[in-house]
Amino acid sequence: MLKRYTPAKTAANNEQPMPLEELLQYLKNIDSFDLTPLEAVLLQTEAIGDPALPTTQQTAILQWLGTALQNWQQSFPLEQPLASELHPLHALAAALAVTDPNFLIPGAHPVHRLLDTLQARAIGWHSRLGRAGAATQQQIAKTVERALAWFDDTDTDLAAICTELAAVVQRDQARAGRMAQRVVEAEQGRIKSADARRQAAQMINTALEKFQAPEAIGAFLTGPWYASAQLVVLKFGSDSKPWEKMVATTDTLLDSLQTVEEPADNRRQYIFEVVTQLPKDISHLLLSLQHDSEAVEDAVGLIEFTHLRVLRNQPLELGQIAAIDVGDEDIAKGEGDHFDALDRVEVGQWWRVDLGDGEPLRLQLALKLEREQQLLFTNQAGIKALQQSYRDFAELLARQKVTALHCGASFSTSLASAAGIDSTEQLGILVDAAAVLPGGMAVEEPAEYFGQEAIDESIEHIEQYAVDEPVGQTRQEAPGEPAPVADTNVEPDLPMGTWLGFHDGDKPLMAKLAVHDREKDNYIFVNRKGIKILQLSKEVLLQMMDDGLIDILQTSSTFRDKVTQAQRQTEE
Repeated sequence: MLKRYTPAKTAANNEQPMPLEELLQYLKNIDSFDLTPLEAVLLQTEAIGDPALPTTQQTAILQWLGTALQNWQQSFPLEQPLASELHPLHALAAALAVTDPNFLIPGAHPVHRLLDTLQARAIGWHSRLGRAGAATQQQIAKTVERALAWFDDTDTDLAAICTELAAVVQRDQARAGRMAQRVVEAEQGRIKSADARRQAAQMINTALEKFQAPEAIGAFLTGPWYASAQLVVLKFGSDSKPWEKMVATTDTLLDSLQTVEEPADNRRQYIFEVVTQLPKDISHLLLSLQHDSEAVEDAVGLIEFTHLRVLRNQPLELGQIAAIDVGDEDIAKGEGDHFDALDRVEVGQWWRVDLGDGEPLRLQLALKLEREQQLLFTNQAGIKALQQSYRDFAELLARQKVTALHCGASFSTSLASAAGIDSTEQLGILVDAAAVLPGGMAVEEPAEYFGQEAIDESIEHIEQYAVDEPVGQTRQEAPGEPAPVADTNVEPDLPMGTWLGFHDGDKPLMAKLAVHDREKDNYIFVNRKGIKILQLSKEVLLQMMDDGLIDILQTSSTFRDKVTQAQRQTEE
């Protein structure tokens, strides 16, 4: 990352490097967020004629962060004015980037996760949400205000702020998910009922096409019997035994009413059997009238009376009964590239939809109905906000009126991408290298936090600051070269356990100060496994620090180091 973003002109070749306190003040005072943090700082220094520049490492870090912020806003955009409410956190991120080594690992710092969570919370926000939208704005404004308190109090618990926000967001999203599920279930219930009506009507209409019937029987079939047929489909399904019985009973009833010119004895015997059994079957299958016994008796009585006339050879006034109209239209199957594009539209995905009737909406696809070719969308609160046919949505796609939105570990992913990390394997390398950083930092597995699909497996090489240390390497003056000039009266202020970054060789190196040999005036450095990798004289160490080839990553010592130092001071 440092190699990728280190510019030619920095404090390394400037006589007046900017003190960290001044840099933090410049960052705090940023009020133009159209610029990157580094550009905003330089704008302020130019305005007051301050010749000081950030250090090489600070400049590279701020360049990297600026690129990440630009990528974040472009790849994971939010609606205004909510997007602008997050801008002050850019300055906070910049301040932490130059003060906290953990910030250099994407996903490791609380502010990374805070920005990830804020983007996930705001992805569904738009100006037409009403009270639900106002609540989101208030929540975000409060979180930003609490986080910015770090500038005045560096003990501000950013991790706690992030945890509290994540809990609230999780609760709200769970509630919205339950609301959306109710919408989905209601729509699925509506479709299931429509299917039942369609199947019941088709069954009865098919029978009515084959047989004529008295008007009263026709009213029964298209009334209570049709309603009961729907209930049988809903309760038992169209491939069940009760449904087979329903179909057979319908045909038997209509067939038993037909007039035969010369009835045979077996026909009369058949009618007797039907008269005996059919009322029982109809009474059992009349689910729509189960709550009304009198209505069941009236329906069965009508059929028994009609059969009695048949047995007496009394003519029935048969006619063609009108078919049941359910308004069923053929579903137009979409064809072409537009409909192919809908294959990639997945449930749960967020979309920015411009219907041309005001501000664009931000909607989440809650249900995709393949057969009906319908898409059902809900808003941030989980309320149904739009239902469109495949064809209409495909037209919006073609006119670029809809845009897919993405969330997740958005800011952390942008940081990784800006550092040239485009694979989970490379992110794992960076996390392993980060294990040498002090402070007991814990980082989740990259694949778990970022998601396997968040990172593209296409990068060829990663330029990272911390790499695997070459065991046993010792950097000393090369034979024949003049000894570096350094003020030997100055003592490096390096407590035991200090982590340093060396970038004087082909590959950057991170090492910890383990031993200061006072007799030989040498400094010995080890890797994270405790293996010696560097031994430098005081003169070389001071010269490298003067040349800007060493970055002090962490100067706090452990309790054991402090005890050792105290013992040495007592002995001296």
